[in-house]
Amino acid sequence: MGSFQLEDFVAGWIGGAASVIVGHPLDTIKARLQAGTGYGSTLSCIRTVYRRESVFAFFKGMSFPLASIAVYNSVVFGVFSNTQRFLSRYQCQESEAGPPHLLSDLLLASMVAGVVSVGLGAPVDLIKIRLQMQTQPFRDGSHRMAVTGPFLYPY
Repeated sequence: MGSFQLEDFVAGWIGGAASVIVGHPLDTIKARLQAGTGYGSTLSCIRTVYRRESVFAFFKGMSFPLASIAVYNSVVFGVFSNTQRFLSRYQCQESEAGPPHLLSDLLLASMVAGVVSVGLGAPVDLIKIRLQMQTQPFRDGSHRMAVTGPFLYPY
């Protein structure tokens, strides 16, 4: 395995978790505004969601992306870095020292990471948006979800 770097995966995991924690409340507001459910403006949407559903509504559906996006970013970041490293070593036939990354290596590594990204990211994003669009307020343990095909419905 010589050139495989676990640090690339760990860095991707940490970056993915941080991006979900910081960005999820804003992403929830964006999803609600895009659904066009009568919010006049961004500020109006924030106020309405807070008043009707509490501050926890901004974090609805965060557990799934937190678990999955961290893994997703880890895999994409690791695939890109390790593909780039493999291509550099393949071209120069040296162990650690290689030439500066060629544009063709960057392009190919980006394409490989992009294919992995789409395959992992689309299902994760679909489930995240379905969870964000739930408008019922949280109740003490009484709110459950039914999985029907690729869709989630409260029951």
